[in-house]
Amino acid sequence: MHGEARGHAIFETPATLASAINLVLLPSLVLLWFGARRMWLLAAVIFLLAAAFAGMSRGGWLGLAAGSLVAFQFSRRMGIRPERGTALTSLAVFGLAWLLSLLAPILWDWASSAPGGAGPAQTQTFSMVGGTSSGSTVARLELYETAWRAISPPFLVTGFGYLGYYYLLEAARTGITSYEHSITYFAHNDYLQTLLELGIPGLAGLLGIVTFPLIAAWRAAPRVAIDPAARLTLMALVAALCSMAAHALVDFPFYIPICLLMYGAALGILDHLVVRGIPNSKSGHGASVVKNQLGKAAGAAAVTLGIWMLAMPAVAEVAAGYAHRQWRSAQAESAAYWYEVARRLEPRDWRYHWYAGQFWLAQAVQNRKPEAAQLADQAFADGIAANPREVRNLLGRITMHRALRSLLPAPADGPTVVQWSERAIRLAPDSSLARMERALVLKELDSPSSRKVPKWAK
Repeated sequence: MHGEARGHAIFETPATLASAINLVLLPSLVLLWFGARRMWLLAAVIFLLAAAFAGMSRGGWLGLAAGSLVAFQFSRRMGIRPERGTALTSLAVFGLAWLLSLLAPILWDWASSAPGGAGPAQTQTFSMVGGTSSGSTVARLELYETAWRAISPPFLVTGFGYLGYYYLLEAARTGITSYEHSITYFAHNDYLQTLLELGIPGLAGLLGIVTFPLIAAWRAAPRVAIDPAARLTLMALVAALCSMAAHALVDFPFYIPICLLMYGAALGILDHLVVRGIPNSKSGHGASVVKNQLGKAAGAAAVTLGIWMLAMPAVAEVAAGYAHRQWRSAQAESAAYWYEVARRLEPRDWRYHWYAGQFWLAQAVQNRKPEAAQLADQAFADGIAANPREVRNLLGRITMHRALRSLLPAPADGPTVVQWSERAIRLAPDSSLARMERALVLKELDSPSSRKVPKWAK
């Protein structure tokens, strides 16, 4: 969150890594507590716990505690007792993992400084204890307050828009001291952010994904307890799912693709385990045939729709990436074609309009061709329509109508460009580009206070 590049990593923060670790660690702990103890299992638990200690995520520890508590509650419901010496084994495992987390940096530095090593590594000490902990807590409270204040009756139904919290934070950045110079797309509470962005229907969907499988597992627990392997699997799965559900109260694991993938896999296994052995309702043969046919048709339709929804963004991303490479290779004609392909495949994604707009803007500046200027202006306008809260397309259009207006058939007048620049400031008050564009626009006004038509707009 302290830099845009961090958002392109698999795990955006140590906390989201901790959430993924818990999805593997808790099933391992369940096997350690209630199943057979093997050396490979002990080694795996120690390694995962050491990683958890190294990450020092308070949300991760919250998830681990919640998942462990739920696992023991399910064990009581199914009449399962922990293995003998569980407390002593757990204490030893946690102690060894903590020691390993302390020794790892020392061993790494020693190996790096040894002959043939890579040299001393630059390490960054991070701890959630002390000033950093209190600062993080204050930051989260400010993020929560920003999201809560933006929830109004219209947004309770329609929502602010998926991942719209980023734009809300950008507009309110000057009033949030802890994030004045930081970047984040998340409120660090998935339930609050879902309520803001997707309204009550979205929050109901998330709560359903979290609670319904656990309720079904709780009801099926006595029946599943008959099978020793199935009951261990059930406890392992519900512990893992509860850990991520609890972690979502203070972080954003449900917005991280790999965490969602692991959560979904656990849900699928749990669903198979819960419904296994339940007899089908009695019905006639003809009704069963019709039901199967309808089910297959609905499944085929869902798969087709899913492939289409997943394929179009992927193809657009590939087309845009290829266009970038062609542009860098001075293949302007090919780059233009693939930029236009990308933005037509995904017209609701502002990024592809911005990519195309940047390309056509560069061509207009270089070649002074009215056609390129018109294409750039249209691309920026389409990007604004796709996402009115994103400032980058608006800044591109301001540049077009300020610096290249002579190439446009119907450039905007001076007051309109001034309004655009002021809107850009409202959208991103901390953006240096927005401030620069506004200064350039006002500089060319005869009288900024009266907002007369600028010289270049006459």
